[in-house]
Amino acid sequence: MKKITILLMLFSFTISFAQFSEDFNGTNAAFPPAGWAVYNGANGLGTVEQWVQAGTDPEFRPQSGFEVVTAGMVAEDFIVSPLIPINATQNLLRFLATDFNQGDFGSILSIQVSTTSQTDPNSFTEIETFNEAQLGNPAPNSAVFSQFEVNLGAYVGQSVYIAFVHRQNDGDFITFDNVEVVQGATAVPNDITRPTPADMASGVAISTADANADNVPDNSVNFAWQVSALGQAADQIEFFLGDSPTTLQSLGTLAGTATTVTLPRFFEGTTYYWQVVPGNSFGPSTTQPVWSFTTMTGTTIAPGTVSNPTPADTATVPLETTDVDMDGSPDNAITFMWTEPSGDPVEIYTFSLGTSPTDLSLFTTGIVGPASSFRLSGVPDNTTFYWKLDAENLGGENTSSPVWEFTTGITASVNDEEINFMTLSPNPATDYINLNTELAIDDIVLTNALGQSISNNLKLENNRLNVSSLKNGLYFLSATSELGTQTIRFIKQ
Repeated sequence: MKKITILLMLFSFTISFAQFSEDFNGTNAAFPPAGWAVYNGANGLGTVEQWVQAGTDPEFRPQSGFEVVTAGMVAEDFIVSPLIPINATQNLLRFLATDFNQGDFGSILSIQVSTTSQTDPNSFTEIETFNEAQLGNPAPNSAVFSQFEVNLGAYVGQSVYIAFVHRQNDGDFITFDNVEVVQGATAVPNDITRPTPADMASGVAISTADANADNVPDNSVNFAWQVSALGQAADQIEFFLGDSPTTLQSLGTLAGTATTVTLPRFFEGTTYYWQVVPGNSFGPSTTQPVWSFTTMTGTTIAPGTVSNPTPADTATVPLETTDVDMDGSPDNAITFMWTEPSGDPVEIYTFSLGTSPTDLSLFTTGIVGPASSFRLSGVPDNTTFYWKLDAENLGGENTSSPVWEFTTGITASVNDEEINFMTLSPNPATDYINLNTELAIDDIVLTNALGQSISNNLKLENNRLNVSSLKNGLYFLSATSELGTQTIRFIKQ
């Protein structure tokens, strides 16, 4: 059974009282605030950028920029609180934070604690980290603050210095605000009860309404439960779903006060297992039961297997260079076609693609049936790909599609051959790659072996590109100058 993603905001509901707090505000406020310290890490790197005062008087906050340091190393910028006693009523660190730019440039916000020194970076112990995906700014948002919490319960009875450390090498801007240390939970929440569907229920209805208006029946089930009004409040509820009690997958988190959620893509006559686990700063419940239910039986016949693929298995196919999207560049596309399977009509196809027959990646579940073609742009040339196409409807999912193979090929034109204004070094690359050219670079685009764009906000400094955050593999760098666009393959190690 496929993982279904819950796209819901986390909403914390706790009653607590701040004992230590710092909002960094005030007319002409000094920075750092009294009792705070700012300095570089033990390796001494990153002296150009440190934590500085940002904002508009009187609303201020700390902010740390990025800079390029020695390859393979990282800069550490410390801003450290005064000494804070940790006790039964002051044991949970809470603050707001965000990074600035969309995409992941490898920055880490590290929360560290020392019981002995405010200014010796070697005395600190890291207790939590937040990467850019967690700090995150998905499009189209930018610099949107989220609340974060760190449990300091291990230090009850001691006094600590708390360090906010920006760790990066040509990373991103990071900022935080409204720091407070409050009373955290003293026990996990009580278990959730009264599930709907009831445990071991059968004949559970599936709604075929199209609530999200994507022209595909939702095939959804509504879940509900009761949160305990006794004991410690839940900050969040994690939802798990699976086709056996031992293979549950986390679908994400809901607000601690949530009592219902509706999920799509269920099949007739199928048994599912689910669990809703409440948690707070003390931890998640460890005694929450797993419930099961079986959906209604029906007459829908699950799809058969897709056949007659185009590209044909093991074929070599030219890329389609027509500029269908009218962006001024060749699409370099492949049109996939197939014969619809037997069974009742397909509601949705799942398309998987990869450069290894044993390591296919889910590419899209957005091909609405009935359909018999799909066009994929931005495909690299001279590359062997493997693909499969699974079909589903209310009656079930057919995952027995063969894995087919094809190789892309494109014949360079005279103009293509003339566009040769740069080289890349080193290649393979580990941390950085240099664009060696005498021309000005107007734009760069980085794609992986599947033709997926890695980032459209790459930072090129002095014709040097930071690739340290990329996973190992094959990539394509396209650079545009006054002569046109040149694409070069390179390997990240």
